[in-house]
Amino acid sequence: MRTSTTLLLALLASGCAYSEDALQHFDVRGKVRIPKDMTTITVNDPETGEAYTIENDVRAIGPIWLGVYSGVDDRLFDYPHPEVGPVLGTDNPTGNTYPYGSMSVGRPDWGCYQTMNCKLITGRYSSYDDVIEFFRDEVRDPVINQLGDEVTSGIEYREHCYETGYLTSDQEVGFIGNGGGEPYFEDMGDYFEAETTIYHTLWLEGAVVWGWMDTPSRTFDFSTCQEGDSLGWQVFYYDEQYFTGQVPIDLLNFPSKYIFQGDVVVQDPPVIDDPDKEFTVEINFRYE
Repeated sequence: MRTSTTLLLALLASGCAYSEDALQHFDVRGKVRIPKDMTTITVNDPETGEAYTIENDVRAIGPIWLGVYSGVDDRLFDYPHPEVGPVLGTDNPTGNTYPYGSMSVGRPDWGCYQTMNCKLITGRYSSYDDVIEFFRDEVRDPVINQLGDEVTSGIEYREHCYETGYLTSDQEVGFIGNGGGEPYFEDMGDYFEAETTIYHTLWLEGAVVWGWMDTPSRTFDFSTCQEGDSLGWQVFYYDEQYFTGQVPIDLLNFPSKYIFQGDVVVQDPPVIDDPDKEFTVEINFRYE
């Protein structure tokens, strides 16, 4: 009897064994490129309403959302879009893309001041002074502090971030340099390039990397960052009480809800034929 029990336990144990080599999830690494002419944006002067352009400036690159998908179907929209699953219900007219994995190359950040909510993208600024200069001289909409005064000093900006976020170093400030390990775009001549990793991605034969850049609006806002009550982390700093905004949770499942004219998408998504081989994805099709 004891021998039979021992044999049964051994068989059950062997049936539950698994090998990590058989898992289909990988950390897929690669490069993201965006031609410089795709980064040109049009903004309106807040005072005059006059439209003007900002060109060849890495700080004008909006958040880039990447996903690994089963494929792309050019027939669904006026731009390349991932294949979708069955349409279920009236609230789901375009179906679900069911991404295998996803990652952002730069994400919307709070920016330490309420006036900067949903305006700062990580991996775009080298310093606090870089932020101040861009919004003052290029966007023509200066950084304004909690008292309604213009922020003119990088030291002042840093101190406010440390105080309101209870931080101790710039590495904890996501929008400065590569704080938090954020990818940072480099100038490669005709295009900007950044390295990225799409973590713990399901890999199936024929999977592709597709995504898009959320181009800044004429008031330098982003459709993929939402503001309002109960959206994001809540700030309590003396008499300041507000929410910091958040990214929609269905962003990469239903990208068509958030892609608008002026945004730039991947036209020719690379196929991941080997999950251990680096990919290069280029965001180069402007949706007009």
